[in-house]
Amino acid sequence: MIAYFDCFAGASGNMILGALVDAGLSLDALERELRKLPVHGWTLRAQPVHQHGLAALYLDFEVPGEDHHAHEPGEHRHEGTAHRRLRDVLEVLHAAHYPEAVERTAASAFARLAEAEARMHRTTTEEVLFHEVGQIDAILDVAGAALGLHMLGIERAYCSPLPCGRGTVHCAHGDMPSPAPATLELLRGVPTYALDIEAELVTPTGAAILTSVADFSLRPPMTIERIGYGSGRSEFPFPNVLRVLIGPQSAEPARDASGPNGVVQMETNIDDMNPQLYEHVMERLFAAGALDVWTQSVQMKKGRPGVVLSTLSESERADAVAAVLLAETTTLGVRRWPAQRVTLPRQTHPVETSLGSVHVKVVESPSGVRARAEYEDCKAISQRTGRPLAEVMRQVDAEVSVWLKTR
Repeated sequence: MIAYFDCFAGASGNMILGALVDAGLSLDALERELRKLPVHGWTLRAQPVHQHGLAALYLDFEVPGEDHHAHEPGEHRHEGTAHRRLRDVLEVLHAAHYPEAVERTAASAFARLAEAEARMHRTTTEEVLFHEVGQIDAILDVAGAALGLHMLGIERAYCSPLPCGRGTVHCAHGDMPSPAPATLELLRGVPTYALDIEAELVTPTGAAILTSVADFSLRPPMTIERIGYGSGRSEFPFPNVLRVLIGPQSAEPARDASGPNGVVQMETNIDDMNPQLYEHVMERLFAAGALDVWTQSVQMKKGRPGVVLSTLSESERADAVAAVLLAETTTLGVRRWPAQRVTLPRQTHPVETSLGSVHVKVVESPSGVRARAEYEDCKAISQRTGRPLAEVMRQVDAEVSVWLKTR
């Protein structure tokens, strides 16, 4: 069995664990196993919730005297509780006498946390003092995730690219930029993308778990048997949930449904968004990897005018583009399907003109070769010289035509 973590809204320890329980992990069996840890005074709370109409499970450990919400996106705080070093946490895990695979997974996550903290503070892993991530609830999150994967029979895990918010978070060392420095250290070498939202979307605990157990790639071919949604506590303009898909991996190798010219097309219908936002949304989509973005005016139910917002992207960027659509617009869902493109061979060349250097796109078509200067370069010349843009484009096109005949 494999698991695919779809983290379009980020990831935290309790979101991961909530998703596993929602996907079929026995809550009673999980709690019995966690009670083997020599940490006491905690209670486990599981609550069904709705996130913008999407049913999910909110799971949390309540520990009197500890900041039991510190591991949730957007709510990273510190209450001055006791700190632990890596060796202290490893002793706690070892005392539970879990199967070797479970202890190894949990220990690996905390070792990664220690390495991240050590790099951040320019010290050694032995000297690192865990603050929030050394608290009881963080230990329970990490141990619970390791136990959950083992109890569900997960042999291999995969994960989507991770979104990162902006702004600041408050932690043991004061106000820090989001993502927190420890989180960024954990995300070295991991595919990420930015969302324009002031929040901590990925926490150190969530990053430590996923980077310890998962390969970051497109979802492999699999037969989906279980789906779980784990909810965060913060309110976002989109469902603040982590989704996990569980099932056997397909025997056949993955096929690129659209071949060497394969792309993914996505679209969504919108009838309640401020039109001023579309320019911003399109900029964010291109930044996320969209190859093309376009809109169509449509008439929707009850006679309301609406817009179909469509995108085209390479398959490896499709999840990131979909995440922007969900985060930056008022839509509740996105349609997607593989598509094929028939493209003409093209090259881009720098060309010196009397008005300055421009990039020229040269296209080979059945009817011959054609060339056109990039619009943004012509626009920059117009702004620099004060000449009308149409005049600049006519002159540059004439000189590019001469250049094309001589190349």
